Amino acid sequence: MEQDARPSPQVPPPSTSEEATGRATPAPEAAPAPPALARFYMTADLRAATGLTRTHLDFYLREGIILPTARTESGYLLFDDEELAVLRQVIAWRQAGVGVREIRERLGRAPDAGSDER
Repeated sequence: MEQDARPSPQVPPPSTSEEATGRATPAPEAAPAPPALARFYMTADLRAATGLTRTHLDFYLREGIILPTARTESGYLLFDDEELAVLRQVIAWRQAGVGVREIRERLGRAPDAGSDER
């Protein structure tokens, strides 16, 4: 069987409303983006993201350096992106030799009632 060697007919592109009316039509408005869902981290997620040990993370919690954002019905602590950023800043300060009391002051967080302020 031989294939037909004739070129296929060219179909003109559909005319736009601008060409038809001579006026530009406004672009359709984009639908508003849905609000971003909050990302929550459990303590294990924070440890994985920062490399801290459980002992260090528990210490920062006890001292009021980091604060949980919420709790699950089961009692697990949850942290948001903002608190993860705070924890990363705390780690940077500690590596620079800044003390826990000064970090707490920089963050404007009062000591936990159960902690020993010496």
